[in-house]
Amino acid sequence: MTTQENKVDSSPLVKNEHAYVDTNSKRHADVDTNKEHTAVSGALGSSELTYTPVSDISSIFDAVRLGFTSGTQRSLSHRKQQLRQFLRGLREEKKALLDAVYFDIRKAREETELFEYNAVEYEIGVFLDNLDAWSQPDHNALAMQQPAFLLSRGQVRKEPRGTVVVVGAWNYPIRILLLPVVGALAAGNTVVMKPSELSPHTAAAVERVVRYMDPGVIRVVQGGVEETTVLLKQSFDHFFYTGNGRVGKVVARAAAEHLSGVTLELGGKSPSIVHADVSDLVPVATRIMWSKLSNAGQTCVATDYLLVHRSLKDKLVPLLVDAAHAMFGRSPQKSLDYGRIVNTRSWTRIMKLLTATEGTFVQVTNDEADEADLFIPPVIVDGVRFDDALMTEELFAPILPIITYDTLDEAIDFVNQNDQPLALYVFAASQSAEHVISHTRSGTAVVNDTFFHLASHTNPFGGVGPSGV
Repeated sequence: MTTQENKVDSSPLVKNEHAYVDTNSKRHADVDTNKEHTAVSGALGSSELTYTPVSDISSIFDAVRLGFTSGTQRSLSHRKQQLRQFLRGLREEKKALLDAVYFDIRKAREETELFEYNAVEYEIGVFLDNLDAWSQPDHNALAMQQPAFLLSRGQVRKEPRGTVVVVGAWNYPIRILLLPVVGALAAGNTVVMKPSELSPHTAAAVERVVRYMDPGVIRVVQGGVEETTVLLKQSFDHFFYTGNGRVGKVVARAAAEHLSGVTLELGGKSPSIVHADVSDLVPVATRIMWSKLSNAGQTCVATDYLLVHRSLKDKLVPLLVDAAHAMFGRSPQKSLDYGRIVNTRSWTRIMKLLTATEGTFVQVTNDEADEADLFIPPVIVDGVRFDDALMTEELFAPILPIITYDTLDEAIDFVNQNDQPLALYVFAASQSAEHVISHTRSGTAVVNDTFFHLASHTNPFGGVGPSGV
């Protein structure tokens, strides 16, 4: 578990075989959709995302496998060259990438640039600056006290895994796909990456970036379930997947078939706990709603639900409403910064949960959910019980259920009765925060803040148990 502390003071798409067509282009009138821009992105407006023929997938794998066995990626200079080409492609296709994400999930360009594009650009720079030092062997004594080994020494060399596959997700389609690719290439691997077909504009734009690079080092496979199933049958040396637990199990089984390594980032219900010894609730409300409403709640480390001490609840709720207004106004549907739900299936799933809850709805905005626009306004639901419908699954939505508790151990017991979350946010004085962290398990624990650990390059990120491997 990683612990960090701070101080408190899309457009609907219709699938026609392998084509995705924007059926609500007027919603994106503020995005440049002229012919030149469409040609750059390869998937904006009414153009198509072409799936990789299933019959080509094994030959794509063989090509990057050959690229690894040829030994070119063992050269640090070649790795740096590929990273520089990666950076060039990223910068030259920046406009296409930012606009594509807007088309897919109506995420504001500024949000995409901050959370996604800048993170990948910075990651490449970090590896270029440090690759020489990080690649050096670690030298260690063979033993500490055994006399027979005192004149001997050992070293640990940093060896690449081989040929790896990275399967991305639709909610942060640049960041989630490309950050692992940067690390894999820097470590000397060759890569096949699979963008999410649920963010088709971004998938096509990402493929444009890869064309700046050596096709023997990195390739892209586009497609849905059928193509991904065939891809996972290839004998990769490591499997990297971000998404839900159901597909995560499929990926883990595929890795097990080849006795290969696997990295899974799977999410879960990440709580925010607000204890009675918090002195200033205004920044607490702002930070919780920031994590809840960014990307319309479709973030793996978003606050999924709120556990608040009974003595603070009535003070905190109106501040949460104020925070939502400050971010997106009283009519977020009109805001250029407020996102949309990824597709009709997800919109329907969320609305069913809202229909089933027995909690009390808090008035946040005058907007109503709009299926045609894939819009769901910020929703706060008070008086939620532990067994409420909103507590049965990860919400991945701009919905904040509120549960009150009387003792800190009561809140801790509820967290521990469920799967370990990817993130745990604790707003409390130091002693209370330490008590929570010491008695729970999570991928990351953040004290008196949310989200900001994603920007850290000096701490590991990942889940535990059902939230990641």
